[in-house]
Amino acid sequence: MKADRYLHPDRHLEQDMDSHPLQPGEEAVASEPQAADACDGSNSNPSMEVDVGNAMPPTQPAHMPVLHRQVQSVIPNDGADGGQTRSMLAEGLHFVGHAELRGPCSIAGTFEGNLTQAPGALVSVVVTETGRVKGDITAQKIAVMGRTDGILDSGQGEVSLHDTASVHGLVRYGRIQVNGADLNATLERVAPSGSAR
Repeated sequence: MKADRYLHPDRHLEQDMDSHPLQPGEEAVASEPQAADACDGSNSNPSMEVDVGNAMPPTQPAHMPVLHRQVQSVIPNDGADGGQTRSMLAEGLHFVGHAELRGPCSIAGTFEGNLTQAPGALVSVVVTETGRVKGDITAQKIAVMGRTDGILDSGQGEVSLHDTASVHGLVRYGRIQVNGADLNATLERVAPSGSAR
């Protein structure tokens, strides 16, 4: 169904529809303009054809965007960790075996085995709230928020046991911080080298 409708520059379509509502089955017809803009004296009736009830056609972009793979170069990290590799065992993963660490390590899953820092490396190990370690951990810094069962050996380093931690076994430390952890372990302080005590 198509409707012919006169669009006067000074009038809006809504105003025209309000003043002359259409009855069901009636077509809109262009009305004669009252303005004196027809200078030539002819009865020209400018009208515009409008499709009624059809949706706008879908617009297609001139071209589809294409994603290009970019190769990024890896820049060696000269930061505080000396470019060491980071290790992480995510929550829900279960690992059985031993690992030698050359950089920081975070355990959020279950680890059965020993975590040992590589010779000459000083690493930190964090056992998160969801982390479980059954085995020994040897590192310069050890922070426990989850559960450990085994030896925590930081040598002259530091051990932090948070309030959500459950620690069983032996803890060797140079400095220790205990914040309300469930501690069922033997504590052994390692004196700093060159100390008279």
